[in-house]
Amino acid sequence: MFQEGPGVWMVRGLEHELLAEARTIGGAVRAAIKLVEAHASFDSRHNLRPLAAFRPSPQTYWNAYHSGTPVSLTQLGVSPPPGWNISVAFAHRCPDRQPTHRVA
Repeated sequence: MFQEGPGVWMVRGLEHELLAEARTIGGAVRAAIKLVEAHASFDSRHNLRPLAAFRPSPQTYWNAYHSGTPVSLTQLGVSPPPGWNISVAFAHRCPDRQPTHRVA
């Protein structure tokens, strides 16, 4: 997760590229969970593999997650659905805005 701007928190799925935003950190995580639940439920009702329509996120987001600061869902006041394994980390910067290295 990362802060897009004042009062805008973004959560991005890694295994499946889904994006949710909210005004609070916990709200963004809860929005992402609801989004995944809704899509998985739709897929199940239509005999589709859950979330198959969503490809993995680009490597820059995986890198941001692995170099980020882990945060427990308890700290955010979020309860995962039964049987879900959810990991959250604060990215130190928005992965789309990584500094570019210029070669002169």
